[in-house]
Amino acid sequence: MRIVFLYTISKDAYDYLKENIPEDIEIIARIKEEYSGKQPNQDVEIIAATKEAEILMGPYVTEEILEQASPKNGGKLKLIIIPWTGIDRLNFTLLRKYPVVVANSHGNARTVAEHAIALLLTATKNIIHHDKLLRKGDWGSRFKHMPSVNIFGKTVGLLGYGAIGIECAKILRGFDVEIIGCRRTIEKSTEEQKKLAEKIYSINELEVFLNESDIVINSLPLTQDTRDILSKREFEWMKDGVIIVNVGRGATINEEAIYNAVKEGKVFAAGLDPQWKYPPRDKTGERDHTEKNYPSNFPIHEFDQVVLSPHRAADLTEGYERKHWFDVVENILRIYKGEKPTNIVDLNLSY
Repeated sequence: MRIVFLYTISKDAYDYLKENIPEDIEIIARIKEEYSGKQPNQDVEIIAATKEAEILMGPYVTEEILEQASPKNGGKLKLIIIPWTGIDRLNFTLLRKYPVVVANSHGNARTVAEHAIALLLTATKNIIHHDKLLRKGDWGSRFKHMPSVNIFGKTVGLLGYGAIGIECAKILRGFDVEIIGCRRTIEKSTEEQKKLAEKIYSINELEVFLNESDIVINSLPLTQDTRDILSKREFEWMKDGVIIVNVGRGATINEEAIYNAVKEGKVFAAGLDPQWKYPPRDKTGERDHTEKNYPSNFPIHEFDQVVLSPHRAADLTEGYERKHWFDVVENILRIYKGEKPTNIVDLNLSY
């Protein structure tokens, strides 16, 4: 069995896989620390290797690769694994043309949820503002400007009540808050989801959900339906002084709308991990961090009550793969054993 990576991976990620899958599974990958060529999905040797691949890793699937890897053309492809949660970089139009199965990973859910709560507490206590002044020796704002609010007794709305939302709910139970969820399909809610939340709303009840929430934690993926799902109208539905935390995708929140909501005081504070503008990629596909790059087309970075994080909620000392790839390894082993994979993506819904 062969696995081919369509993006560069770290040596540690490669070693982790080798330690946790059978020896007769071949891994073909470009090691980040050793490679400076084209992005792997454009590398002639990598492309050639995909013809015999049962598993492709990463969202960077091209038509050339699918043409030769697809079983309809004599290839062996059984699964494309996106070894993280976000799948918005997939070309769904292309994938729908081939008999291919795609799965993503939810292994980072707890880590991202912890980051969401960290952003929430930092925002509600206005830590950024006071930290910046104290580093200058300025105590003047101590009891005069930008006070804190408690989350005790508040209603926390989990927008996108999936793997990350569930983990947020588990953590928040200790804060004596009321938890409500909002998801696309209420009927698919598990017993655990029902038990953790006082109420679960459908996405068609978004206005009611937002109107009830003192705090909104967004963990929505980016799809055609969720892009700009929180825009000017939706912020008008929210309570005055609402607190926003985003660990979903940046573009699920309209950047102009949230900028104006913070500026006008509608939003008390916000904690944002995914952003709207990212550094460009170099020829290997890695982000180029050499130039200054602000996170939005609007100067949201100027607000002290906005906590900004450079889309790093899942970054850990143990290494992303070692901490989060347990379901990636499980899916590799399922294909190896001829079993059905988990976390299958609905290509028609793009989620």
